[in-house]
Amino acid sequence: MRAELVRDEALLAPERQSEAQGGDAPSVAFFGHDANESTVRKRIASFEAEGWTVRGFTFARSRYETRHAPQQPFWPNVPLGQTQDRNYPRRMKALAAAVPRVLRHAPAIRSARAIYARNMDMMALAALARRLTGSRARLVYEVLDVQRPLLRKGAAGAAMRMAERRLLAEADLLVVSAPEFVERYFDPVQGYRGPWHLLENKLAPAQLQAQPDAFARGPRLAAGAGPWVIGWFGVLRCARSLALLERIAERLGDRVRVVLRGRLSEEDISRDALGDVLRRRNNIHYDGPYASPADLAGIYGGVHFSWSVDYIDAGANSDWLLPNRIYEGGFFGTPAIARGGTATGRMIAENGLGHALPEPLEDSVCNLLRTLEPAEYERQRQEIRAKPRSLFVDDGQVAALMARMAGAA
Repeated sequence: MRAELVRDEALLAPERQSEAQGGDAPSVAFFGHDANESTVRKRIASFEAEGWTVRGFTFARSRYETRHAPQQPFWPNVPLGQTQDRNYPRRMKALAAAVPRVLRHAPAIRSARAIYARNMDMMALAALARRLTGSRARLVYEVLDVQRPLLRKGAAGAAMRMAERRLLAEADLLVVSAPEFVERYFDPVQGYRGPWHLLENKLAPAQLQAQPDAFARGPRLAAGAGPWVIGWFGVLRCARSLALLERIAERLGDRVRVVLRGRLSEEDISRDALGDVLRRRNNIHYDGPYASPADLAGIYGGVHFSWSVDYIDAGANSDWLLPNRIYEGGFFGTPAIARGGTATGRMIAENGLGHALPEPLEDSVCNLLRTLEPAEYERQRQEIRAKPRSLFVDDGQVAALMARMAGAA
């Protein structure tokens, strides 16, 4: 207990020093679900690059393979404990246990210009913290995915949506990563009519400046010198995608190779299920997790196509989202493979970023890879490389967000 209090005192030191110095930099209390998650780290780095000071209140998720140990926060951070993906009962207990820890830092919350919350449970904690501390900070609710429990039919889904509506009523601003989240869910389903801000999953300029080697566009995998290589990167949770890729690998044989990189979401795809696929198909490889952004150039430079397909919540969130893969792959000139009729497919088709293919996707992908000429592929890749950088790298969306957050509460 004494050690915990000492750590708390150390965390409070910077805010006391700032108060003593009368610092003018606006501050944000950032409530994050996972301090080691790449988008959380990217967002905090972007805020700091805009001249804001960040005090983090973050959980950790016990899900990382040993190849990449969890990274330490680079910002002053209040650790709130551990939670698990999809385990909502345990997360509720962890949220309740975090409340006293958050309130020990009431001065930081009261002095913040804004309180920023990533996902619904963190929004609940942030809203409670604002009330209990008497803070007048603007409360911002960021949504990168409309989670499955919010879309369920029945009493449980209705209760979740009602809880979110109450949180939306307390929000000063909603931040979404794709316009269709508002058009298909927040407006028609939740009846939200408040202000919202589009903050796409683009690469952050701060990332490029901090790690230029990670974004170097060096030698690429040549087309026609071997099999077509499809890369599926990120959080690997779509079991239907894995089954599709296995059937494509079986049908095309040595014409194709599939490379999987990222964290396996064992709530959706078990290690045994992945192991069975790898044993059956010697042209599918899982190369483990990767560090973002440090490994991005290497993984996208080693494939011909980026698999940008998701069926987890087909007809809903999967059809509305615009994932990181679009922006990362496009920056490195890697054509995407996506489902037609989705927000991802429409963006890819409208901007010439790859192939938005019709169902049945298995047949469409096989036909594409059987008929695509290397010269045509190279032409497409060069066209993607020639696209404006602002299509893939933040063109001021974070700066505009910070300006809105800096407004009077």
